[in-house]
Amino acid sequence: MRTTLLSIGLTVLVAAGSATAQSAKPASHSAKSTKPAKGQSGETDEQIADKLKDFCKKWMGFLETRERDNIKAIKWETQASGVSGHYVGYSKDYDCTLKERSSNGTPVATIVYKEYSYQKAGASKEQADQAEPSIIDTTEVTEIFRYNKGQWVY
Repeated sequence: MRTTLLSIGLTVLVAAGSATAQSAKPASHSAKSTKPAKGQSGETDEQIADKLKDFCKKWMGFLETRERDNIKAIKWETQASGVSGHYVGYSKDYDCTLKERSSNGTPVATIVYKEYSYQKAGASKEQADQAEPSIIDTTEVTEIFRYNKGQWVY
């Protein structure tokens, strides 16, 4: 299993003594901070954590849509053994976590999920299309977000 860390355009500096957070798993969807501190936006950490829950649900919804589009766009390859095609999909389970604030006080969060490379195969394109997909590769993905001007951004 490969592990990929994505952090596009965001440098995270952790400040000691900042508010800590608990993990927000899909079953409980709780991203609560232990301190009701207020940030520069005037929102409490609890309000920011609630917005993070919604943001993570929306993010995973985007990935669901992307997976459906990937399935529709499978490029089928014909081989001597039949037809096969590949596509990328995503786990339904994820971990959405509010981290300690950066050194400048900016709230920071991560979402961790799995990206799967699937293969479908069969004697014909129709059979391959109807076949259960097999996972041929798994990558753990970590996305890093920051809270800016009242919203979570990538």
